[in-house]
Amino acid sequence: MSISLLGIFLLLYEMYRVAKEYARSSQLDRENQLLAVESRRYMELRSYLEQTRHLRHDFRQHLHVISGLTEAGRLDELKSYLSQYESELSDARPTLCVNAAVDALAGHYDYEARKQGIQIEWKLELPKLLPLPEADLCTILGNLLENALHASQKLPPEERQVKVLARMLSPAMMGLMVENRYDGVLKKQGGVLHSTKHDGQGIGLVSVETAVHRYHGNLTVETGGNVFRANVLLNL
Repeated sequence: MSISLLGIFLLLYEMYRVAKEYARSSQLDRENQLLAVESRRYMELRSYLEQTRHLRHDFRQHLHVISGLTEAGRLDELKSYLSQYESELSDARPTLCVNAAVDALAGHYDYEARKQGIQIEWKLELPKLLPLPEADLCTILGNLLENALHASQKLPPEERQVKVLARMLSPAMMGLMVENRYDGVLKKQGGVLHSTKHDGQGIGLVSVETAVHRYHGNLTVETGGNVFRANVLLNL
C-alpha cells in the first residue's frame, strides 16, 4: 500500500512539474512574441524619425539656395526655384501631433493608410511633453492602429475608414480611441478576442493590455454595426 501511494505521489508530482514547465515555456514564448512586436514598432519609429531628420537637413539646403538667389537679386530664378520646391512640398504630410514621437508614429500609419486606400481621421490633442514615456504610448497606439489597418484591408475601398482620438482628460488622465469599420467577423473564445491572423489571442491586444495595466488603466472594446472601437483610459 505504501509503495502504491508513493508511486501515485511521484506520478502526480511529475505531472505537476511537467504542467508547470509547460506553463513557463508558454509564458516565455508569449513574452518573446511581445518583445518581437515592440522591437518592430521601435524600428518603424526610428526609421520615420530618421526620415524626418533628413527632411530637416534638406530644408536647410533649400534655405541656403533661396538666400543666395535673394542676395544676388536673381528673382526670376528664385521664383522658378520656389515654384519647383512648392510642388515637392505638396506631397508632404501635415503635422498630426505636436509631440514628435506620436507625430512620427501617426505619420507612418497615415502614409500606410493612404497606400492601402484607407480614409483615416486624426484628432491627437496631446501636449508636446507627455506625462508618460513616449515608448509606452506609441506601443498602445501603434498596436491599435496596426489592427485597425489590417481589419480595413478586408473591406471594399469605399468602406475603409479609421478614426483616431487621443487627448488629456485631466492632468492625470489620458484617453485614447481607435475606431475602424470591419467585416463583422470576430473570433472569440471564452469571451476573449482572438486574432484573425493566426491561432490564439492577438499579440497586439495583449501588448496593449500589458501597457495599459502598467498605468492601472482600462481597455474596453465595443463592436456593433460592423464598427470596432477600442477605448483606452490611462491613469498617469
